[in-house]
Amino acid sequence: MSRAASSSRPSSPSPQGRATGVPGRVAREGDIRSTTLPNLFHEFSEARATGFLHLTEGDVKKSVQFGEGHVLFASSNQRDDRFSQFLLKSGAISLKSLMRALEVMTVTKDRLGEVMVRFKMLTSEDVEKWIRVQVREIVYSIFQWTRGRYSFESRVPSAETIVIGAPADVILLEGVKRIESWVRVYEEVGGLNTEYRTTRDMPKITRDLPLSPEEKEILLMCDAPTSLEEICEASKLNDYDVCRTVWALLILGALMKS
Repeated sequence: MSRAASSSRPSSPSPQGRATGVPGRVAREGDIRSTTLPNLFHEFSEARATGFLHLTEGDVKKSVQFGEGHVLFASSNQRDDRFSQFLLKSGAISLKSLMRALEVMTVTKDRLGEVMVRFKMLTSEDVEKWIRVQVREIVYSIFQWTRGRYSFESRVPSAETIVIGAPADVILLEGVKRIESWVRVYEEVGGLNTEYRTTRDMPKITRDLPLSPEEKEILLMCDAPTSLEEICEASKLNDYDVCRTVWALLILGALMKS
């Protein structure tokens, strides 16, 4: 899989927190359920965790690398997660060019991105951009998982693998907003009469989050206890997006059920 380094790098690992960069200090594993992965991302952010989150479901294996609570890189053995698939589906390259590059790669054993740059199919900047897209999409895809197994390995990743460099809570916010199962969302947000209000720590929690104006408006509504029905009626977001946003803000600790 092609890799590229990003200039956005988290600070060096700290000895503080429940999951640090000290090899052998943390050993976590368990079954994946509906809320497992969103909650794990928040825990790793809070703990400033450094290491590898390994996920398995049948023959599918995915891995996410963390550094000081930041998501650095992700890999997958699923065919649909290959770099070539993202390029083709995005329209970044034609099928003819892709097949030619794959033939050359088979002979030279070079990475696909290197071949494409050499034959002027893509620029090096294009390759780096699409690698970042690929890695982010692999990370977001695991938020759909509701079964399988996970384990966390405390080990410092190589600096060369830093592609994303985004706080785990930022990835969590987007990952939850991409969850497709309404059953999962409904189980967490409750019925229309469920009331929400902001927590005391909401300003600090949301200070650096990339919230949209509509998402910020939800927080303003909840300065006082506000029902889910009232939020849906007042928000410019559609009701499904409201519920996913509320769930994400609950996990992050910016909202609570009153």
